[in-house]
Amino acid sequence: MLLPESCSVKVDGVECRLPPTQVVSVHSSDGEYMVAVVCDDHRAGIEGKLRMLQKEGRVPAGQIRFQPVLPVVTDCMTGMEEDYVEIELKRGVDSDRKA
Repeated sequence: MLLPESCSVKVDGVECRLPPTQVVSVHSSDGEYMVAVVCDDHRAGIEGKLRMLQKEGRVPAGQIRFQPVLPVVTDCMTGMEEDYVEIELKRGVDSDRKA
């Protein structure tokens, strides 16, 4: 699953530009629902907001869960011609492209 590149929280209408560190979900009797991704700075705020929305019945009742975002890194990528061109021309780095 692809996650957003930045935190889901807006403060005074301005989107937070920090990368997400936590996946927020609500685990209810119906199942588990992912509701947001947040940075560490906004974890407490989103938890309070979700509790309020649960009391109003706008979010399913259940346990609010925070799980860390775990990056996946691999070295088994195969490059295409465009990738080598970008590395060489745009970044100014020599690549191992076979001419």
